[in-house]
Amino acid sequence: MRRFALTFSAFLAVFSCHPRLCQATSALDFDTTLPQEILLAQRAIADSVTPPATTSPIAPSNVTATEELNQKLHKSVGKAFLLNLAVPGAGYLYAGQKRGFVNVGLEGVAWAAYLYYHDRGKSKEKEFQGYADGHWDYAKWDSIDNINNPDHQSAKALIDGFAVNNRQQYYEDIGKISTYWSGWSSQDDRNFYRGIRAHSNNFLKNAHTAVAGAFVNRIVSAVDVLRVMKNKSHAALGSDTNIRFKLRTKPFARDNAFGFVITRRLD
Repeated sequence: MRRFALTFSAFLAVFSCHPRLCQATSALDFDTTLPQEILLAQRAIADSVTPPATTSPIAPSNVTATEELNQKLHKSVGKAFLLNLAVPGAGYLYAGQKRGFVNVGLEGVAWAAYLYYHDRGKSKEKEFQGYADGHWDYAKWDSIDNINNPDHQSAKALIDGFAVNNRQQYYEDIGKISTYWSGWSSQDDRNFYRGIRAHSNNFLKNAHTAVAGAFVNRIVSAVDVLRVMKNKSHAALGSDTNIRFKLRTKPFARDNAFGFVITRRLD
């Protein structure tokens, strides 16, 4: 208890000095009446003690890389569809499907077959036309049929019109319709002519079939690529978008056609 009293008395003796006696006499001391200088000193001390702030390096962002990856993964359904319509298999290859090579091969085979059969058909066509010109005599038919057929003038007008405006029908009628058979040099010549013409027609039908096969290859691949890309989640048409296809094909005819209508519901 006595020690505590002495310590407390010494503490009061140190801190109870007169304000004038406790004023700093060093030249480095600041005058308490100048708060501006005190603030400057505090700032200087803070600057010398506080270490300079170092900027941490910014971690590289993966946003750009992710966007580039998404762009690579994202494929357009419309583009793949149109590519398969233009060149069957190109849409598959665009979507990353190797099955596109099969469609490209089928397309090449179809057009090669078309060129082959079309060339053979046209060659036979020239052959039977030349044969008919050399073995069917218009003057002979005119003189014989004029006597035996009361409708000779109408038949003559018809065949004259075909000879000028429709050569294909002209060559078909003189070999197929009995009215014009009297113009042939012999029945065997007519039969031989018809055989050449049948070969030409078969070759041209095969050429049309090859074109129909290429046409079907385009339609099937174009429609199927929509399913493939939707399943792979590369793109989607949306629930409010519908595609309706119109297909008219006849393998042995020339009036093949295809069309499609895209409708989108507007809210």
